[in-house]
Amino acid sequence: MGTKNYGKGRYWAGLIYQDSCPMDWEERMRFSGLQILVSPLHDSDIADPKTGELKKPHRHVIAMWSNTTTKANAEKFFAQFNGPKVILRLESPRGMARYLVHLDDPQKAQYSPRDVIEINGADWRKLALTNGSKDEAMSIVRVVEDEGPDGYFTLLKICQEKHKELLDFTTRQVVFCREVIWSYWHKLRRE
Repeated sequence: MGTKNYGKGRYWAGLIYQDSCPMDWEERMRFSGLQILVSPLHDSDIADPKTGELKKPHRHVIAMWSNTTTKANAEKFFAQFNGPKVILRLESPRGMARYLVHLDDPQKAQYSPRDVIEINGADWRKLALTNGSKDEAMSIVRVVEDEGPDGYFTLLKICQEKHKELLDFTTRQVVFCREVIWSYWHKLRRE
């Protein structure tokens, strides 16, 4: 075994090209079991501003391992998609998640966050938007105010039926949710 230090990381990024990746690329990513975010097809990126020539259509990919993995292992994963050999270890995946749609690059072609492909439970909003938890917390406050659940169980059922996007937050933030429900009913009693 060689002594090369490939580095380790949990988050790795690479490119795939529309014309050279296998037709079943999305299925392969699902079968990997990794959480993966894939950008919308970048088909409007300009390669040469003088001529207006476009870059080859491509997608940016963020693959997330649950534990650290070697660069060699990450390269092996990305190799099956026939993209460039160069992959990047991401120290913080937030910036790359935002780059999937050029969120912080208004001079570049803009892509819709709705078109980001989320594989195996990957969540673009949670990775790219820092105030995601605050937004979800305030959404729970609004749900409690609008629906008046009488307890945590009822809140879970409401989220399951009407607000699926809040279900993950609700199950992770049990104490917060119970406190919101209690304070809502306490406030009503005082009034």
